Order: sequence, then C-alpha cells, then structure tokens
Amino acid sequence: MKPQQFKNLIGAFAAAAVMFWLGACATQTSNVADTSMERALLTAHFKVQSATAAEQRNHLRTLPDNRFTMVKEGGETYYLYPDKKDGRLYVGDHWAYQAFVNDAKNNQLRKEGAFVFETDPSNRADNRTVVIWHGWSPFHEW
Repeated sequence: MKPQQFKNLIGAFAAAAVMFWLGACATQTSNVADTSMERALLTAHFKVQSATAAEQRNHLRTLPDNRFTMVKEGGETYYLYPDKKDGRLYVGDHWAYQAFVNDAKNNQLRKEGAFVFETDPSNRADNRTVVIWHGWSPFHEW
C-alpha cells in the first residue's frame, strides 16, 4: 500500500469514528431533554422523574401546562414543571427556581445586546449577575 493510500484510509476511519461518536452523543442527550425549556430546567439543577405509576400519571395530567406549580413539603418550597408529552415531572427547590428565572432574564438581556455574566455561579446563595451595556459601566454605579 502506498503512503498516500494509507493516509486516505486512516482519514476515512477517523471520519467514521467521529460521526459514530457524535451520533451517540446526540442520542444520549435527546432522551433527557428534548426542548430548550427542559434543557434550561436541567441546567438550573431541577431534578426529573418519569411518572411510572398510574397515580403519578394522573397527578401529572392535573398540573397546568407550561407553568410552574409551587408546593410546600416538609417546610420547604418546591417548584413543579410537568412534561406531559413524555410523562415526566421536573422538581426544583428555591435555588433551582431562582437559577432558572435568572437565566431567563439574562438570556433576554443578551438578546437586547447586553454582555451578562455571573460572578460566582457555584455559590447559589451569593451569586451576582453583572450586566454591561455596550461598554458602559453598570447604570446603578453612576
């Protein structure tokens, strides 16, 4: 086999391996979150459970579509978001809900042209969002 043929063969195998790997990754993530809303909920650390029992499926049907339901359990507040199509329930605590709301606000600001970043995303209690409009310092500092 000539060196050029060998390089072509190696390149073909590498391309096939990359395509196979990318296909496997796409398959894995599509089963977890099929919409941007579901991806945002998972990013905000909402937990997801499939409704496996008939009682759970019936309860899922009673929840309003495309809205959060706030519930209290054991002195804690939780936010429920139903995925009726796939029979799943997303549940988040106060911090997960705040992260979701802040992310939605930040995305809107980015669409409006602001540069937005969080100062300490890992610190759920003391994270701050900084917004810069086209190079101006934050307006509350004027």
